[in-house]
Amino acid sequence: MLVLRIPALGGSAAENTVGAEDTVEAPPVKSKFFSGAEIYIDYGKLLLVASNFESKYEGGINLRFFSRVDLAGEFGYAVLDPLKAYDDALSYTITGGYFRVGADYFVDLDKKNALYGGVRYGMSMFSDEGEFLLESDFWEDYGDTFGSDNLQADWFELILGSEMRLGKGSGEERPKGGLFLGWKARLRILMHFENREEPRVYAIPGYGRTFDKTIPALNFYLKYRFGR
Repeated sequence: MLVLRIPALGGSAAENTVGAEDTVEAPPVKSKFFSGAEIYIDYGKLLLVASNFESKYEGGINLRFFSRVDLAGEFGYAVLDPLKAYDDALSYTITGGYFRVGADYFVDLDKKNALYGGVRYGMSMFSDEGEFLLESDFWEDYGDTFGSDNLQADWFELILGSEMRLGKGSGEERPKGGLFLGWKARLRILMHFENREEPRVYAIPGYGRTFDKTIPALNFYLKYRFGR
């Protein structure tokens, strides 16, 4: 006699479980394309407003992508009164605005601190004016004014910075809130600037002295992030 054996449908839970000892991993969480916006103010420059050398105001807006990349826009205005910029000068003032655009890439060091590097293109539009007096024991003293309008310069920057998220977090969680304190070191490389012959323009707002083609700088800032 021919007997056909048909396996029963169903069965025990152990029979129906494939690789019960294996765990199914959750798919990795993808970073959002747009992670939020940031605004910042350079508080280091505000500390110089009361000085006799310069008054600078600088801030910026950043757009963050993929939680690591910032597209940055920085804007500033400066009134410079360099002491003893020229011999025999009674006064000398440089006034103008500037902007920088570029990008930064962030690497998390831990839940609160991050390190980043970036690049910038900067441009300044400004003017300067001064007054001098030449005194002599042999002839009449001679005085005059000097200056130029509609001056323009641009430069390139390399940036290395660090920032810390302020606030307290529980356990291994990130601190709550979007307030950050940070610094950024810059190496500025002058690209184009047509200086006049005599007297030379002393400094460029947002860049620094015109006598140097490369200039280091340091900024201290307070930032707030809207979003992640």
